[in-house]
Parts: sequence; C-alpha cells; structure tokens
Amino acid sequence: MFTGAFDAAQFWDSLSMTFVSGFFLIFVAVIVVYYYAVKPQNQWIVVLVGSLIFCLVGGWQVLAYPVFIGIIVYCAAWVIEATDKKEKKKRKFFVAFSAVTLVAALSVIKLSQFFEWTTVNFIFPIGLSYYTFSAISYVADVYWRKDTAEKNYFKLLAFLIYFPKILQGPISRHRLLAPQMFKGQAFSYKNITFGAQLVLWGFFKKIVLADRLVTVVNTVFANHDNYGGAIIFVTAMLSAVQMYADFSGCMDIAAGISQMLGLELDKNFDHPFFSKTVAEFWRRWHISLGTWFKDYVYMPVAVSPKMIKFTNWIRTHIGKTVSRAISTIIPLAITWILTGLWHGTGMNYIVWGLYWGTLIILSALLSKKLEALSKALHINTESSSYKFFQMARTFSIVCVSRIIVTPGDLAVSGRMLGKIFTDLRPWELVDGYIYSLGLNSYEFNLALICIVILWVVDYLQTKIKIREKIAGWNVVFRSVFYSAAILGVLTFGLWGPAYDAASFVYINF
Repeated sequence: MFTGAFDAAQFWDSLSMTFVSGFFLIFVAVIVVYYYAVKPQNQWIVVLVGSLIFCLVGGWQVLAYPVFIGIIVYCAAWVIEATDKKEKKKRKFFVAFSAVTLVAALSVIKLSQFFEWTTVNFIFPIGLSYYTFSAISYVADVYWRKDTAEKNYFKLLAFLIYFPKILQGPISRHRLLAPQMFKGQAFSYKNITFGAQLVLWGFFKKIVLADRLVTVVNTVFANHDNYGGAIIFVTAMLSAVQMYADFSGCMDIAAGISQMLGLELDKNFDHPFFSKTVAEFWRRWHISLGTWFKDYVYMPVAVSPKMIKFTNWIRTHIGKTVSRAISTIIPLAITWILTGLWHGTGMNYIVWGLYWGTLIILSALLSKKLEALSKALHINTESSSYKFFQMARTFSIVCVSRIIVTPGDLAVSGRMLGKIFTDLRPWELVDGYIYSLGLNSYEFNLALICIVILWVVDYLQTKIKIREKIAGWNVVFRSVFYSAAILGVLTFGLWGPAYDAASFVYINF
C-alpha cells in the first residue's frame, strides 16, 4: 500500500511479473497492442523491450546473467561459423569453451543455493537453466551446421530473454523460434482468441487447481508422522496432479501469450498421465527438457568414438548381448543422473534420477521378454482394461517419485514409503480425517471436481480439437461459455494477501 507522496522506487518494487498477477496481464495487453502497431520488421524490438522490462521488474540479477550468457554464445557462434570446417580443433575449442563455461556458471549458481554461499547466491536469476540450455543448444547447432549464427546481438538477446518462456521454459531452439520472431507476424483474430483461451485454461490449472492442492501436499509432507500410508499415497497422487497442473498451466499461459503474438513455442506436455510406460511418460512430460538431453547428452555419448570403440571391444571379447546392454545402459545412466542434478543438487535428486534411469533402462532391456511373457500368458495387451492397468501402473511410479523428492530428505522419504506398506490406516480416507489436511470438505471436494474437469479436457484433447469446436459455436453460446469460464476462475481462484503467486513449481530451475 502506498502512503503519502508518490515514491517511484516503492512503486517499482511493488510490481509483480508473475504470470497470474494483474500487472502482468496489463503488461501483456500493452505489448500486444504495440506489437501489431509497429511494422512487422520491427516487432522483434517490441519483444526485446518488453522482455527487458519484464526482467528488470524482477531485479537487475534477472537480466544481468542472460546478458552475460548472450555475449559468450554470440561470440562463440560467430567464430565457429566463420571458421573453416577443416579447422576442427578451433571449432571444437569454441563450442566446448562456451558449453563448459555456461555449465560451470550454472553449476556454481545452483550449488550456491545448496551450500548457502551468500556471495554467489545473491545473483541467482530465475529460470536460468532454461535459457542456459537454449544458449548451449544454439552454439551446438551452429557447430553442427543445423543453425546459422545470429549477426545481431540484440536479436539473440531477444530470443534468450523472450519473456513468456524465461521463467519456466520451454527450452526453445533458436533455429525454430528465432525465424518466427524476426520475420514479423500479421494480426490474426484467431491467434488472439485462441491464445486468450489457452491463457485462461492455464489460469484454471494454476490458481484454481494447483494452488488448492499444494495446501494438502505441504500439510501432509511436512507432518508425515501424523498420517497413515493411505493418506500419504493419496497425497502423493495429489502432488503429481498439482505439479502437472502448475507446470503445464504455466506452459499454457506462455504458449497462449506467444500465440497472441503469432509465435509457436515448443510443446512441453502431451497428456502425460495417459502414458502406459515410463519411457512414454518422459516422451510426454517436460518434452523440451527430454529432447534437449536426448540431442545434446544421450546421442553424443551413444555415438561418440570412445563409446563405439568400447562397445565393439565388449562385443568381440564378451558377446553381442552384453555389448547391446552396455550401449543402452551407459548413455541412459549418464543422461538420467544429469537430469536428476538438473532438478536439484541434493542426494534425493540423484536418487530420483537413478530411480527413473533404472526403470527406463530395465524397460528398454526387458521389453521383448515382457512382450513374450504377455503372449505366453495369453494377455490381451490391446484390451482397454490392460491399457488402463498400464496407465495406473505408470501413474503409481510417478507418485513414488514425488515421495522421493518432495520431502527434501531421503530418510523422511523412506519412512513415508515404509508407511504405505506397514501402516496403511485406510479408514482415514473415509472417516472425515482427510478434511483436516488444510482444505475443508467444500475446498477438498472442489479440488476433486477440478481434477475431473482436467482429466475430461485432457481426454477430449486426444480425440478432438476443442478450441476449434468452441470457435464453431454460435456467438451467443461462445460468449456465455467464455463469461462463465472467466467468472469461474475469478470466483474459485485463490487470491488475496496470503496468496503467493510467485510459487510456480519450476520457477527456480
């Protein structure tokens, strides 16, 4: 609250650029108006200026680090492209130098949080790994001749700090997003309306569902000794849904804003809870991260000369079966350990990475044997019941992964998992005790209704194009539907002075 004379510094500090703040919505509206008011060839300047303002509202640290990254990759990419292909050592040096420098800086900043190094921690910028990974992929693609070096530093900076994706991604590839940003976009009523629909759906996921469920998740995980295994596992299920609604909600808001500007971001989620295997789950979950690790970690390791030489030696001296297993295990193990470390620096994240990596390795190695076993047992793997079993199994695996990382302490995670098998207390689910977890019966049942809505919409999206269907409705029906949706978000969304709109799950990665 402002008192007395207007204080510009106080006003600036009070601004919030989180996706669900009122100021951010005004900011987006202004950007969209200016974006289409200027000539198409100058639209990227509006994006750059808007992104600079967005970062500066968060503090100079938010802007300083990507500017630093931009200078490194701009110079490295320019030198790599200008260097003759025959000078392999020089080209390799610059791509390695830029990648090592960025990874080292990212590691130091992440470790500063873990070890509480205050001299480094004060520069911690939000979303740093997203644009760091985008920067690394840009240099690597220039090295592999998949992309061309950007000659205008400010255009490269506009790509790196593009405001809808800077907080939580997706991890965009320069060769895919930059051409859209710099060619200019014509105004499209469809893009505006479809983008607004996506933003509204993201709001529903985030502030109506995710921020309701997080109350239960925090209550149970912080006081796990008070609850039986049944409530702990149900909470793990709610935690998985909460994380999905939060993260994918943010992605919907980012994609919706981008669509208003005529830009298409990489798809980051593809209905992951309909996955039938762990490998499929990770092809549908945080897609831009998975494809980044596949393209820039897994494949370089798998096809590296040393890896090929080693597996050939194994094939010659031990056998083809072991060689094939080694060629699968080593790249996947490295990829998943690094994926775990990307998510966090604690031992629980390393265990989380090993957990997923082990499951995916076993899935890859045993897939043919499991298929043969299913045939031997005369299991109809195409039946709806079997597919439902597979989805339930995969979802349960996801829930266990939430118990591994969410408490932040492996000992606590172990005790919680132990309770599921030794102290279930199923009656706590039906005797009303579940309504004492931070949400009363009204709020808890409302959350369950929202989960059903989320599931139904996700299911329908696999069958039909929902937004196109809505667009085909009579204008009266559309108006009533949009009004009801907006009113629903405003009515059931969590607002007020106690609400922390900055608490997006993946905002500090």
